[in-house]
Amino acid sequence: MRDIDPAMLNALMAAPRAGLIPRRLAWFVAKNRDTGATAEAGVWTGSEDLNISVVSGTTLQVVSRPYIGGLALESIGDIPRTSDFTVQTVSVNLSQLASAAQQLFRQYDLRMAQVEIHEVLIDPITRNQIAPAQIVMLGRVDGAPVKTPRRGETGSVVVKVVSDVMSMLTRKNPRKSSHQGQMVRQNDQWGKDSAVVSTWKIPWGQKSA
Repeated sequence: MRDIDPAMLNALMAAPRAGLIPRRLAWFVAKNRDTGATAEAGVWTGSEDLNISVVSGTTLQVVSRPYIGGLALESIGDIPRTSDFTVQTVSVNLSQLASAAQQLFRQYDLRMAQVEIHEVLIDPITRNQIAPAQIVMLGRVDGAPVKTPRRGETGSVVVKVVSDVMSMLTRKNPRKSSHQGQMVRQNDQWGKDSAVVSTWKIPWGQKSA
């Protein structure tokens, strides 16, 4: 269960009267084909290029990232909301004419590139984001075919993103990773003797010496 930002909660409660504009964002982390250097690029379904506050899918901290708009990101397929560890596949559709998409697919190797998909709500009056964009999927690129358009048609790039289940399971929570961290949380003693207990030899199924 995820806590809802107070600003977002208020906006959702007022939505039947004031309305909301939902937008989706995709953030790619890939390697340069020639140099091996890491590159990051963001696109979203908005109409202009903006710096947008998002909750990082790896650190869970709020960060500001540049996202390219102007239909660079055409759409993102449905993201199933499940409570199990089923690996989900989502389609990310980019415009083949967008310079950001061309750079990603021509210069960088997207095989197994990390992808973060966020959702953000925009105030219809001020056109400002209501709260930091929430992570809705953390995954890896499974394939990135480029569709060559016919004459008179516009091409597109369809990226298949699979959910990174193991990344979510192995992500560390710094607030719960040590006895010192637990002490801050109401003097919790969990983990106090972990270093000693790890050396114990338990005589399972036999009498102790």
